[in-house]
Amino acid sequence: MIDFNERAILIKKITNYLASILKVDAENEKTDHRLAIASLLCAVAYADHDTSDVERVAIEASLIKLLSVDKTQVQAVMKLAEEEVLQSTSIFDFTSQLEDLDHDERISVIEAMWRTAYADNHLDEIEEAIIRRVAGLIYVPHSEFIRTKLKVLADISA
Repeated sequence: MIDFNERAILIKKITNYLASILKVDAENEKTDHRLAIASLLCAVAYADHDTSDVERVAIEASLIKLLSVDKTQVQAVMKLAEEEVLQSTSIFDFTSQLEDLDHDERISVIEAMWRTAYADNHLDEIEEAIIRRVAGLIYVPHSEFIRTKLKVLADISA
């Protein structure tokens, strides 16, 4: 188990690595949300202890759309996110990094989480509980939580 200072150093190293591969201009950004978003999507996929290839594909597609990056960059971010999820003790580790997102970006994160959860055509109750908890922690109203779920379900059945 690593202590708080070691964890802070590790997070800083990961952030610097992501900044270098994703060509982030540190002067023009408030916070890099990419790793936190990717980690939340991975947390949903890992919730049922059965991460399928279709869930990985859904995460990749969501990250390409949400983060405006290419597949190579997404794979690098996903690798780091998977490690972060396995090391994390709480989803608050990730949601606390999303406080600067605007309302529409928060809704997009919840929608991506629903897409990940439904990618294998089965919604596990733990997946839903994680999404519900994240929605609350990033201040997405319950009505938007339900609306995005219904939107994803409609998209799947169409």
